[in-house]
Amino acid sequence: MTSINNATTFIVDDDPFVGMLYKRQLINLGYRNLHHFFSGVECLDNLHLNPEVVLLDHEMEEVTGFEVLKKIKRSNPDTAVIMVSGQEDMSTAVNALKYGAFDYIIKDGTESDRIMDALERLSRLKALRPTSKTLFQKLISRS
Repeated sequence: MTSINNATTFIVDDDPFVGMLYKRQLINLGYRNLHHFFSGVECLDNLHLNPEVVLLDHEMEEVTGFEVLKKIKRSNPDTAVIMVSGQEDMSTAVNALKYGAFDYIIKDGTESDRIMDALERLSRLKALRPTSKTLFQKLISRS
């Protein structure tokens, strides 16, 4: 389905059932390099695995999703973080995007479809990136 199927992907959700649902969905989409963490601390402890995609719960114990998002983006600004939350508050969504989230998805029973849509958009963007670099490199070599 997407060109990011082999990307190292983190699922970070303290609800084991929700995390397994997301994992099953991604497996069905062809993702293979998946890691499920039950806390933000576990996620941060494993950033050395260089995730390209992170599905991140907003409401977690110990460390909030915002804190994890900020640290992920500091570690690697190119990591695409899709924040998934039960919070329907507009300021929460705006802050997630302000802190660098690729998307903010509300948990309302239809989030699986929106996660798929976000991953498809991400895949299309990543497919364009090499073309842009190649074009940039061609422009530089002409100088």
